[in-house]
Amino acid sequence: MDKHNIFDNLPSDLTLEQFEPLVKTDSVLIERIVSAAHVTPEGEWYDLARNEWVMVMQGAAKLEFESGKVVILNQGEHINIGAHVKHRVAWTSEQTETIWLAVHYG
Repeated sequence: MDKHNIFDNLPSDLTLEQFEPLVKTDSVLIERIVSAAHVTPEGEWYDLARNEWVMVMQGAAKLEFESGKVVILNQGEHINIGAHVKHRVAWTSEQTETIWLAVHYG
């Protein structure tokens, strides 16, 4: 059992958004996501088979839902997104990396 810090060992190359599994079992996936001004391409939607709870640990982001709802997440804020609720990342901070903690479950 080693302890870790979510802010340690950030990727130096953030050309692409980075997804890092922290815990992965048959029933849950907990991952760190590091974004640097990344967005989901226009017209593309995440349509996940499992529920997703996400928290912005650092930075900020804007989520857009197919329903038209827009949610801005600042540091410390979180949201639970139900399975198959189509959404996309419309914006992430250009000033600093946005570090997300995501839990996929159910």
